Amino acid sequence: MAHSFPRYGFAIVVVGALALMAAVVAGRTVLDGAGSPQASAAAGPAGGGRMKGQDNPEVETFEVQPTAFSDAIQAIGTAQARESVIITPKVADTIRAIRFESGDRVRQGQVLVEMSSVEQQADLSETRAQREAAQRELARFQELNERGFAPRARLDAAQAAFDAADARVRAGQSRIADRTIRAPFAGIMGLRTGSPGQYVRPGEQIGTLDDTSQIKLDFDVAEAQMARLAPGVAIVARTTAYPGVDFSGTIAQVDSRVATATRTVRVRALLANADNRLRPGMLMTVEIRSNPRDVLAIPETALTDEADGAYVFTVAMRDGALVAERTRVQTGARIGGMVEITSGLARGARIVSVGVQRVRPGQPVRIAGAPRRQPPARPVRS
Repeated sequence: MAHSFPRYGFAIVVVGALALMAAVVAGRTVLDGAGSPQASAAAGPAGGGRMKGQDNPEVETFEVQPTAFSDAIQAIGTAQARESVIITPKVADTIRAIRFESGDRVRQGQVLVEMSSVEQQADLSETRAQREAAQRELARFQELNERGFAPRARLDAAQAAFDAADARVRAGQSRIADRTIRAPFAGIMGLRTGSPGQYVRPGEQIGTLDDTSQIKLDFDVAEAQMARLAPGVAIVARTTAYPGVDFSGTIAQVDSRVATATRTVRVRALLANADNRLRPGMLMTVEIRSNPRDVLAIPETALTDEADGAYVFTVAMRDGALVAERTRVQTGARIGGMVEITSGLARGARIVSVGVQRVRPGQPVRIAGAPRRQPPARPVRS
């Protein structure tokens, strides 16, 4: 037993020395942390005030003024030409001549396509000759009847023969006219798909003709929105082909029936297209603007939506400083980043539009771009 004490005693001394060294190091770390700048900043100024730089946050403001507003309904529609036809023959035959090129502007009644009509022209010449003979025979019997040398029955037969010959001439002229295709209205020709000498049948396309001076835009609107739809209501249409460009128009007709499968009604609007930028078949987004009115409106960035309602920060002068005050508002429609204000704000009120997250009720603020106020100079101690 006496021999074991030196061995354990040495170990106890070593452990004690290590513990003492650890206590010294820990004490220095605590003292250094308490006196460091980071600890002082975390503790804040005396009295629990805000950190420097947050007392007067920089914000942007907006003056509340009446703004043109309307109730918006969104839809998607397809552009169509005011009038549109496919150029196709009435009879099966060979194309003799094509009188247009792709993209040509044509007038109403202009000849577009002539079909082969050699046989029909020959038949017409024959029937015209027969009509001339019947006409001479009728004139002869009219003269004889007036002199009393021909009975009335013979004159009537000659008249019937002439009428039959004249009818055959008109039929021949109609068959030739069917082989001449004319423009039913003024417009722009599409791509030509036929060629002279080609044999075509009724229904086969030779080209297209579109009147694009106005564009018909058809779209569907939910049944619940029908009360807002009426001829003359303004719309704005947009297409990805022309980003940022608005095409204005009005509703022309509302369908008399509601689709039972989709519970929607088809609406047709008309868009002016004097510059021919819009083409039939374009997909367009539609915004129906009903119930136009001038109301107070603010940017959506100024609004804070909370569980108990919507709030904004108004800015007013108090004790020589601009101070933000939290104000509850009632909102209406939202269009194009603006919110309609139905109550809570007056015309001319100034609100915080950018920087709302940095503001607290009753806090002084500084408007972006305004000169900073220099703090008073501190006396220098000797």
